[in-house]
Amino acid sequence: MGTDPPTFATEHPIFAYWLDETLKIGALAIGAAWTFWNYKKSRIYAPTPDIEVEGDIFFESSDLFIDITATLKNLGAGKHVVQSAGTYCELFAVHKDLSEKAIRLFEVFTLDDRAEPGESISDHLVWRIENPPMDVIWLRIKLRAVSGKIEWNKTTMVRIPRAPSQQLSSLREVDHAIQEQQRGSN
Repeated sequence: MGTDPPTFATEHPIFAYWLDETLKIGALAIGAAWTFWNYKKSRIYAPTPDIEVEGDIFFESSDLFIDITATLKNLGAGKHVVQSAGTYCELFAVHKDLSEKAIRLFEVFTLDDRAEPGESISDHLVWRIENPPMDVIWLRIKLRAVSGKIEWNKTTMVRIPRAPSQQLSSLREVDHAIQEQQRGSN
């Protein structure tokens, strides 16, 4: 009576060995699948905004106006919160010699700073530039959005058309030059 009765494992040691190894490999595969699923889930819920900035220029009297629209669309599957500190839109004047001068810095997304999955938030500004310098040919608009330790930047350039009064005067100058040239050739 001192010996234990034989078990399946003691009677079939090779089968028990392979069963043990199969269970270990299966547990390893399940752990790997679980890790991969958590990795993919964390990537899906990572903040992935798409930011856009657009500008449109128009003249009213002799003043130049710029109409700026900044948009942030949340492409991820989690809620996205934009920090007001560090999130801004900056406007630069680009001169004929390609030098730049900062004109204005303004905050964006101050009223609505949360974007649900698939949702867009936007901010709009119409700003008047009184007596713009004649040598400014472009306006550069830079949008910066900050969330946590991550920042996204987008820049666009807007060409400044000549004011209608300037176009008319330049057409008169061209017409006058052509007439002078024709008089000189006669």
